[in-house]
Amino acid sequence: MTQMEVDPTTALDMAGLARAWGTGSSAESLELLDALAARADELIPLAFEQGDEAAELEAQRFLYEVFAHRILPPWSPHWRDYEHPTIVEAHRKVGDAWLAKDRATYGAGLEVPTSPKGFGEWAVEVCENHASGVTHPLFDFLAEKATYDQLVTFQAQETPFDIHFGDLVALLLPGIHGGRKIELSHNFWDEMGNGTLERTHRQLRLDMMTRVGIPGEAYLTDVDSYWVEELRMANMYFQTSSLRSLAPQSVGMLQATELVVPGRLDRQIEGWRRVGLTDKDMVYLLEHVVVDVEHAEGWLNHVIAPLAEERPDMLLEVGIGIMRRLDCALAVCDRAHRELASEQ
Repeated sequence: MTQMEVDPTTALDMAGLARAWGTGSSAESLELLDALAARADELIPLAFEQGDEAAELEAQRFLYEVFAHRILPPWSPHWRDYEHPTIVEAHRKVGDAWLAKDRATYGAGLEVPTSPKGFGEWAVEVCENHASGVTHPLFDFLAEKATYDQLVTFQAQETPFDIHFGDLVALLLPGIHGGRKIELSHNFWDEMGNGTLERTHRQLRLDMMTRVGIPGEAYLTDVDSYWVEELRMANMYFQTSSLRSLAPQSVGMLQATELVVPGRLDRQIEGWRRVGLTDKDMVYLLEHVVVDVEHAEGWLNHVIAPLAEERPDMLLEVGIGIMRRLDCALAVCDRAHRELASEQ
């Protein structure tokens, strides 16, 4: 009996079904696709209506599996052809159900100012005072108590979003022009190390991962190792950067990122220094403490303020993006603190 004859359609989750597609005969592949479509219909109400945690983990793994591999070029050894209509449709349905859940959470009661100045002040205040910020107990723990291995675990868990940040910014660039494109391009050029390969932020992160023993390709080869909260974070950015209708949310998420990250990184840097890393070992973290402060101001002045002038009706979507990102980050912080602090 071959492995295919063990009936993988009942033994695999959605990400596993997607990975297994195309590895067998045409008939077996069709069975896998049928199973994937049926599983999507079964999973959606469990994950996004009934609060089934295992179902949501499966859904987020599937979303990330497709997002992270579909963005690769065909010459990448990790590329997977996830463009079959059945896979695309299952991915869309799961993503839409998740988005609908979040819209119901944030869209109904959220009110945001509609003037450029008012919205900018609101965004800064919300980000600075949110519970996911540097005052979260996770960051005191990382700075003052975490062991070397615990800091490694946290750094590894942050990979799915961090490693893709340059690509996520690039996905926003097409069709945007004027000052907004210049600001986006400035952000992207910083991600590209201002033209120096060794200084690209992706390479700096990979260098730090190598230094502390994090496998450089795990974000593609070991998707099941990530907490659901970290997969949510990456998927949220992929979703809003990939779908043009959600570009305003992506703008809000990126604004929130630039506003909240620097202070949190300062505490992580303290922790790494405490356990023996040198500044040379963590250029990736040090770089973001500086450039993210600059980007936060530029994003407000050159992306959000012009949008508020031209299309104040879009600001609610920007606000939803900010809140989705902040609350997702809070869930990450809560999970990390719970997992890591409980070990001591």
